[in-house]
Amino acid sequence: MRDRLQAQLTQATAELRAHMASWEYAFAMAGGCHGGADHPLHWETQARTEKLKERCRALRAQLAEFEV
Repeated sequence: MRDRLQAQLTQATAELRAHMASWEYAFAMAGGCHGGADHPLHWETQARTEKLKERCRALRAQLAEFEV
């Protein structure tokens, strides 16, 4: 079980890093004088970022249960 969770965390972390290295992410998270990051076009990218981060947090929490 622990090995499976670790493998899932490794995969989720790699997916998050790849997403955060994309131009799509860079444009969605960039600030600007006109609030470009708040444009509706970027909402999906921002939601995906949060979903990936939450997945990594959840897997880390599950793995932490094995450390006790």
